Amino acid sequence: MPFKLLLVIVILALPLIPTFWAILDIPKRRFSSTQKKMLWFMAVATLPFLGAILYIAFARRHTQPLEAV
Repeated sequence: MPFKLLLVIVILALPLIPTFWAILDIPKRRFSSTQKKMLWFMAVATLPFLGAILYIAFARRHTQPLEAV
């Protein structure tokens, strides 16, 4: 695989990592309301990189993990 093609793939795929992580993390956290959880999920899903960074920076620290049953 040529180096330039590999570089383009990495540059395009790198912003998706926080998005996928946030989409997997949101259902595992306890929010103050279901509406806030849905709002963050929709923000991350519709604004892929920006929504994930905002969730990680602002919302995640104000939530608690759900207890394992």
